[in-house]
Amino acid sequence: MGVREIMAKATAAVEFMYDKTAEIKRYVEYEKPSGADGMRWEAVHLDVPCRLSSIKLDNTVQGDANAIRYDIKLILSSDFKVLPGDEVYVSSLVGVATDTVKYESAKEPFVYVSHQEVLLIRKGHA
Repeated sequence: MGVREIMAKATAAVEFMYDKTAEIKRYVEYEKPSGADGMRWEAVHLDVPCRLSSIKLDNTVQGDANAIRYDIKLILSSDFKVLPGDEVYVSSLVGVATDTVKYESAKEPFVYVSHQEVLLIRKGHA
């Protein structure tokens, strides 16, 4: 049995630890009723089981005391395609899913046999 087969069997164990869900939106072209081309955000993946891991917490943006900016890693199944620039809305699975946070996909994901890791950026104000 090769490494890929062993890692594929680890997928269930990795996914067991997912404690959140994500909605992934992408900015896509569409045709307006007038026939003109336009761009809009559309959900491409809904209710994706996932987990978050903090990479770097850096809330010290000089000049704007209430600015929130930090990097975080999203861990999810490698079956979902995530592109740089996608918007990712992550909700907690604990109780009622009311704690939803908006992130932006910063770079191309690192895709493994058992999962993928996507660097996200949270931007906002407290």
